[in-house]
Amino acid sequence: MKPGLLYRFLKVYVPLGFRIYYRRFQIHNQDKVPLKGPVIFAINHQNAFMDALIVAVSSARNPWFITRASVFGSATARWWLQKLQMLPIYRFRDGHANMKKNDEAMERTRQLLLQNQTILIFPEGNHDRHWSLRPLQKGIARMSFDLEQTSSFTTGLQIVPVGIQYENHLLSRSEVLITFGNPITLTAYRELYENQPAHAVNALMADLKTAMQKLIVDIPVDENYTAYHNAVQQRQGRAKELFQRLTSDKEFISGLLESKQLPAIKSRRQPGWCSWLKPLFLLVFLPHFPALFLIQLLIKKVVKDDHWTSSIKFAGLIILFPLLYLIEIVLFWVLTQNLTATSLFVLALIPTGIAGLNYRDCCRKSAVFNETQPH
Repeated sequence: MKPGLLYRFLKVYVPLGFRIYYRRFQIHNQDKVPLKGPVIFAINHQNAFMDALIVAVSSARNPWFITRASVFGSATARWWLQKLQMLPIYRFRDGHANMKKNDEAMERTRQLLLQNQTILIFPEGNHDRHWSLRPLQKGIARMSFDLEQTSSFTTGLQIVPVGIQYENHLLSRSEVLITFGNPITLTAYRELYENQPAHAVNALMADLKTAMQKLIVDIPVDENYTAYHNAVQQRQGRAKELFQRLTSDKEFISGLLESKQLPAIKSRRQPGWCSWLKPLFLLVFLPHFPALFLIQLLIKKVVKDDHWTSSIKFAGLIILFPLLYLIEIVLFWVLTQNLTATSLFVLALIPTGIAGLNYRDCCRKSAVFNETQPH
């Protein structure tokens, strides 16, 4: 089953946006993703819709997304979301009557897996911006075993754990690492499931939790979270290569937690050059202000949960920016009637935008350094 035209277009277009939105966008162990057969991606969930987009474009598979039903409210939304291969799932808060509709959603999911499709699931069940893995819900295990039981464990279903490690969830021009873990094959649990189904579910969930924890920095969310989180980011000699950084950060935080040492939180000052470079920044960044203003206005008016901030920013980058740039290019040509000048203006748009974002976010880091503290 091939995805629709819109999905295939976004599969090519979105990665280009990520290369601009993030300073570094790195995928590790992509070869661990099975190219054939039914697959479930089990992903940690920290950054709203960005998580699904990032994983969807990081492998050759074209996953379907299990999405909360509340976003399917209008006919227009349903049409677009279905084109993007999203499937609604109802939660207890949606009411008992709606929960009955999940049978239809689960049957649709089962049929897709029987057709060797890929399903993307967030086993934590909700999103949260802490560098931490929250308790996993058992729905992914029950779905997997129900599928295998009806086919006598012949589908070859594999669950691929995926870890997304954001350096900063809110800032553009930050860094993100996507790491695929070793696939978990359901046939390994067949004997246990046929004799003790509940124990098999628990065993699978325990193995999945361990596998997912290996792929991210996992800091307990308590009163000391901010101190540990900041200590990791302020650590001297952090690797530039993102997977090496993940490995060393995990070792560092493990050592701190084992020794029960509570590091001091260091204050960070804005670099002095931020002030005297500001006039140049304003001049260079002038063509980009209309789009940035509209995105900030949209965030202010629409975003009630700030976990969606990054998703709105990125949507603005790939949708709003190109439209406004096209208008500016046309206006520049009308005003100058100079092909050379217009060509230079076009060529300067992306590099000046990236340079401006780098400057702005570097100067703002001190203001958002503690943005992941418990709230």
